[in-house]
Amino acid sequence: MLNARLYRTAWLVAAVAVVVALLTLSPRPVAPQPEVPPAVDGGVARQLADNLQGFAPARPPGTPLTEERSARWVQQRLEALPGATDARGSRVRRQEFSARAGGRMLQMVNVYLALPGARDGVQRPGILVVAPRDTPPGVGGRASSTALLLELARLWSTSAHRRPLLFVSTSGSTVGNAGTRWFLSRFNDFKIEAAVVLDGIGEGDGPVHAWAGGRSSAQALELEALARTAITRAGARPAAVPGLWSQLLRLAVPQTFGEQGPFIAAGVPAVTLSSRPDGPPVAAAVPDADRLGQAGNIALGLLGALDEVEAVAPPSATVVLADKDLRPGVLRIVLLLLALPLLVAAVDALARLRRAGVRISPGLRAVAWRGAPLVAGAVVLHLLALGGMLPATSAGAPPLPADAPLDALGGLALALALVAGVVTFGLARRRTRATGAAPASEAASGLVALAALVLAAWVVSPWLLVLVLPAAHAVLVATVAPRRWQLGALAVAAVLPLVALCVSVAGQLDHNPLWAAWYLVATSASGARGLVPGVLLVALAACLWSVAALVALRARKGLIGRGPFGGDGRRRRRAGGAALRRAAPRAPGPA
Repeated sequence: MLNARLYRTAWLVAAVAVVVALLTLSPRPVAPQPEVPPAVDGGVARQLADNLQGFAPARPPGTPLTEERSARWVQQRLEALPGATDARGSRVRRQEFSARAGGRMLQMVNVYLALPGARDGVQRPGILVVAPRDTPPGVGGRASSTALLLELARLWSTSAHRRPLLFVSTSGSTVGNAGTRWFLSRFNDFKIEAAVVLDGIGEGDGPVHAWAGGRSSAQALELEALARTAITRAGARPAAVPGLWSQLLRLAVPQTFGEQGPFIAAGVPAVTLSSRPDGPPVAAAVPDADRLGQAGNIALGLLGALDEVEAVAPPSATVVLADKDLRPGVLRIVLLLLALPLLVAAVDALARLRRAGVRISPGLRAVAWRGAPLVAGAVVLHLLALGGMLPATSAGAPPLPADAPLDALGGLALALALVAGVVTFGLARRRTRATGAAPASEAASGLVALAALVLAAWVVSPWLLVLVLPAAHAVLVATVAPRRWQLGALAVAAVLPLVALCVSVAGQLDHNPLWAAWYLVATSASGARGLVPGVLLVALAACLWSVAALVALRARKGLIGRGPFGGDGRRRRRAGGAALRRAAPRAPGPA
């Protein structure tokens, strides 16, 4: 089925093109040295944090008493600032909104202060400073972010700045970032150039992290580079940039709980400054004055740099490699080049079918029936999620890990989906045979359909190819592999991206990989990760299974052996050895 020479040639062309694409790497931007106002007073920030922590140590979103008390406390302190009023009245605003989480509606409040920019006749886009005010149920602390927001607002209210500044205290950060999403949907006073989120920065003595990813396949890498410069200038240590493979997995399956997510989804550059890796909120004590002062100076330096720069590049789907940025769009081309050998093999398989006069429609019907069990299991899981047997979405977004336990109800849902798949497999097996498609014809049709779906995925969601291409190439090579150990190695290569994804998500959510696999399945079935990626993955898996059926047939026929020469190769070696022994001259016997 596979034309090995054509396949290797396509890989050679792809490799050369990938090397050329990597030559487009560009140095990371460096933030300009800003003219910033006086340094942040860590003692004042500590007093504010202690005050908030004293009357509201835990602030679950939607809790009537703590929600209103904390919102009014922030509002009063913003209104007391020198620049909080003008001739038209107060510049402090409230936003009251509701969001659904856990089957009930939660009432929440945002509070924000808008400071105008320089009055020089030029209307510039503004900069947002955001601090989540709420905490997950059972988690206390997280008061330092709100305290730093208030201290930064105090400093900037009496300092000159070119751009308008907004200081936003949001609620609902633990409910799918509902507060930030509501703010973005309602605020239209001016265009937003960038957003800086404070989420637990200073609440640890380790490196400072800059979260630049979202729930879409894009990252605000230029703003993240500016943030790293501000972290270094403030005397702190920026966290190491994740490896290339981790970045690709984050693009393929975006996962974040940070407030920067909604901004990036809206095309606004945003970064979250935190003392922990991108993940769910955790309980933390109020830092001392020195750490709070350093954390505030990091944010202060970044805001000053953003006030100086002319523009910030919008979020894009790209990666950092060797401390350089891959230009936007180049990564899409690289993924297409890595799919090139597969596409060439599919075109060759289609040409062979046409030359042999074999109709492709029976093979495509067989491929469709092969995928029926996967479709049945996915549909049953989705229906059970709608029925409440799987964790519900949190305001349309993936829920926090604590809200998605693998309990008896979830296990029952998985069992029912498995039963539906097994039953459908028995029915589909008979229908597959009824199509009359030969195994080789079905495999060739599956390869053609796989190539078409890979192209569709590249257009719609190209980062899914990070998970699919290793399996596609592995199953294609397996159709001609002569040895069983090679099949084992190819099987490992096929599932390795999925295993790596589960390990990556497990580390991000502080759970084990098996639970991470459950979380990915449950949140996908509920629709929290979108419909298109799930449909594409199911269709691609069906095509891969059809090609793999040819590999299973070769194994049953004994064409794949245990030894170094494969099944029929080993028999030829034995027959050749016996012929050589018969032809060899015999030593003369005794006289």
